[in-house]
Amino acid sequence: MTPVLYLFRAVGYGLLLLTLFDVISAIVPPQFSNPGWQFQTAGGFVERSAVPLIGFILVFYDDRDARKKRELLLLRLLSWLSLLTGIFYLALVVVFFLTPQGLNERAEAQVKAQIEPEITKQQQIQAQFEKAQPAQIEAFMKNNRVTGMDAPAFKSKMVQNAALTEKNLKERMALTNSGQRMALIKNAIKWALGAMVTGVLFIKIWAGTSWARQ
Repeated sequence: MTPVLYLFRAVGYGLLLLTLFDVISAIVPPQFSNPGWQFQTAGGFVERSAVPLIGFILVFYDDRDARKKRELLLLRLLSWLSLLTGIFYLALVVVFFLTPQGLNERAEAQVKAQIEPEITKQQQIQAQFEKAQPAQIEAFMKNNRVTGMDAPAFKSKMVQNAALTEKNLKERMALTNSGQRMALIKNAIKWALGAMVTGVLFIKIWAGTSWARQ
């Protein structure tokens, strides 16, 4: 075996070992009932798929040349593992199509829980000032040391300010929801396509290493 060939195989086995460490780190502790964890973990597998792909190619490089019997047994297992890995990546496509809708609904609910109380507060301020009598407005102005305008002008200003704040809050909520939804869609499409390509490549590795299974 030439030094370069030995180096290729050593690096290949090293990359596969690093991949094993990554997989263990990603799934421990498991949260299979958490759609967000499923989505991000599956995406992480796709993002790092180049490492095991390169590892498999380097390990299988140059067929049976200078292989020991026990290594041939390991290669047989790795060949079948490449098929299982390919199927696994193709199965991840389902995750990227099924989970974004639920994640988007959960994200929108969180944003609503944060901003809705502020919107309600501004609506209450509007209602209070619209129903307030001039004497109540004047008392409020006196208690808060408001000067420079009469009661009707102050009332109109407070109502307008509350309405403007409410509008801004609703726009911020819509913008946040839109941004989150777009990010989910982009990641889902990107990772789904990546999972399909990766799955096909792993199956091609399996098909091209029939010599290891003989």
